Amino acid sequence: MKKNAKDYVSIAQQFFTAYDAHDVDGMLALCADGALGRYAPYGRESVVPIRGGIDVIWRAFPNAVPNFRVKVIELIPAEGNTVVIQAEMSGPIPAEVPGVAKKGQDVHIPHCYILRFDADGKITRLDAYWDHTVLNSIQASAV
Repeated sequence: MKKNAKDYVSIAQQFFTAYDAHDVDGMLALCADGALGRYAPYGRESVVPIRGGIDVIWRAFPNAVPNFRVKVIELIPAEGNTVVIQAEMSGPIPAEVPGVAKKGQDVHIPHCYILRFDADGKITRLDAYWDHTVLNSIQASAV
């Protein structure tokens, strides 16, 4: 059965509810076989499979920031089979970052996701954009 914009928005909400719960298997269940993803701050050519690629990041992230949260701000149905999501990722910073945050301080990083779906309502493509300044600062402070 062909899905409509409301279906795609509902599936996107399910995806981010699973993300907030750190339920990677639940997230993957909403992705098509062969789905691709790109985390834009890692480079324009950083398109990788979701399974065996981005899911590795999803599984590792709770270890790096055990209490991270995902808050959906807005889900915007776009043309065709696309939903744009404004979200906020937050959690305690694992290390002191001078001028940015103290160790353990909650940091909130705005994100924008673009999800594309197939006719069965499975995510076929995920593109994510965010302000990488905080993460770059954390990495630099660890050196």
